[in-house]
Amino acid sequence: PKASKTLSLVGRPCEVAFGHGPKASKTLSLVVSVWRLAMDNNEPEAKRRKEITRLNSQACIGEKKSVYEGTNAVPRSGTPGRVLHLGLTDGEIANRVVVVGHHTRAELLSQFLQPEDSGSLFKLASDRGFLTYTGKFAGERISVVSIGMGLAMMDFFLREARAVVAGPMAIVRLGTCGCLQESVKVGNVSVADGSALVQRNYSHFDSTSSLHAQPYTISELCLPDSDVTSAVSSALKDAMGADKVNEGTNITADSFYSSQGRADPAFNDENGQLIEDVLKKYPKAITMEMETFQLFHLARSCLPKGSMRAAAAVVNVANRPTGEVVGEEPLRFAESEG
Repeated sequence: PKASKTLSLVGRPCEVAFGHGPKASKTLSLVVSVWRLAMDNNEPEAKRRKEITRLNSQACIGEKKSVYEGTNAVPRSGTPGRVLHLGLTDGEIANRVVVVGHHTRAELLSQFLQPEDSGSLFKLASDRGFLTYTGKFAGERISVVSIGMGLAMMDFFLREARAVVAGPMAIVRLGTCGCLQESVKVGNVSVADGSALVQRNYSHFDSTSSLHAQPYTISELCLPDSDVTSAVSSALKDAMGADKVNEGTNITADSFYSSQGRADPAFNDENGQLIEDVLKKYPKAITMEMETFQLFHLARSCLPKGSMRAAAAVVNVANRPTGEVVGEEPLRFAESEG
């Protein structure tokens, strides 16, 4: 009876806000779910509160006029406030993070974590493609986060993780890459001692000005944290053997295709000499992928200085000069042992 009375009170505001169409029906169904949980004394209190919070975040009833707040900063939505893309709130991600690109790699690494309490391992999949696990490894609180691919996804991750973590952060990328040196074996792991960014010069393709003569730009090097990088390299050599670990310059590209020199006859990319140009500027460049430069750059830009420390190690899955591609077993070995 109490739930029925409550529903009769909230039903009218929903009709005023949304009329009698499908939107109103969806809202009312959410309200029904919330109040059934609220009145169900058989559900454990903690579980009931968690489910009510989830359903409330979906229900756009009368007083909730905005889908999020802080549009000119790092926006948050709901109560408690969750950053928009990672979906996390304060305390759900650790100060130490291993960041990967693929959900299956995050799931693999999560198997090494222990729950922080007697419950299950923390896991949150956001509706924007991010997957976060948080637990403990060797007594330390660790998160493993899958972010997908590219500069933008790394930007979302670093800024929103920083917004919900108090104190200094250490972030290590474990990804995959193509390698630019014939001598570098597929299946090996390469640790970046610096990273340069290759970007498509969009103005070149739409302008006749001599100011935009080059189709691609190649940046100066951005450096990682030397101590974290040294620790990562040493740990990899101990785990995999020194012969399976390479160290050298990383090249990050703003796309998988044109800015990495791949031939695609369906588009005008003007990238036939791009890899040669990259190696001319950085002869010791060994890896090419899409995230590391952004990680290093934003870690160095984070305030206060030194509050975010970063390193990157990537599995060489394809040798660009030879065309060799790693097998499934060596890839899984490098991921799990690393």
